[in-house]
Amino acid sequence: MNIFPDASVLVTFALVWVLVLVLSKVFFKPVSRIVDERSAGIEQAKAETKKALAAYEEDLRKIEEMLKEARAVSEGIWEQAESHALRERTRLIQELQTETRAQVEKAKQELEGEVEELKRKLDARSGNFSEDIERRILN
Repeated sequence: MNIFPDASVLVTFALVWVLVLVLSKVFFKPVSRIVDERSAGIEQAKAETKKALAAYEEDLRKIEEMLKEARAVSEGIWEQAESHALRERTRLIQELQTETRAQVEKAKQELEGEVEELKRKLDARSGNFSEDIERRILN
């Protein structure tokens, strides 16, 4: 039994080491570098995505807040307009009622005047009627 390996084993061992060194420099290191660069790019893209998502969410929150404020303002404007319209309606109704009362009062006075005039005419004619009836009865 031979304790020392034969030279072919040493040559094979040396060739394998040379092959490993050459492949390491020519293939494994560049591939490893490309994989590391891609991983770094992916991590950077993830970080940028997180930043963009955070900015989007902040913008969305601001927009929703602005919409709430705009709704509150528009509701206030609507309530003011509605209140103004109701006050204007009440004022117009009161004006119409006042005008109507004045017209009714005027018409009432005119009717009272006409009634008085008709009473005077009737009184005047009633004297003529009574004289006429007397004459007819006596004739």
